[in-house]
Amino acid sequence: MLADLLSGVRLVGASVNLANPGGNANGLAVFAQSVNASQIGTKSLKLKKIMARNNAVGASTWLHFGTGVAGAIVDIMPAFLLLNNFDAEWQEIDIPNVEVFADLMAYVDAIAAGSVDVQVEVDEIG
Repeated sequence: MLADLLSGVRLVGASVNLANPGGNANGLAVFAQSVNASQIGTKSLKLKKIMARNNAVGASTWLHFGTGVAGAIVDIMPAFLLLNNFDAEWQEIDIPNVEVFADLMAYVDAIAAGSVDVQVEVDEIG
């Protein structure tokens, strides 16, 4: 694995509960960029670790990451499969190296009941 020349500050987001019915319209921010009044330039995020737990009743689902607002989230990478009632963890070697310049949003495909818990770790650059 090549060295990441733009390594930033490693930060952990809060645990976010993505509840049913899921779908793009019910997406939530899993990591908000920090804002400093005296900041010059822009900040960006690189997703480095994903921890998730699928609590959905009787169904596996897909976890999507993107930018935008609920109902208009644009995926920034392929979705991750979450098996029913399993924990999942992906490290930076498993995650596409995508840099975003906005809050990181997430949503799951439609689930009948239950929810999905997600927590991310990012490098904040800038």
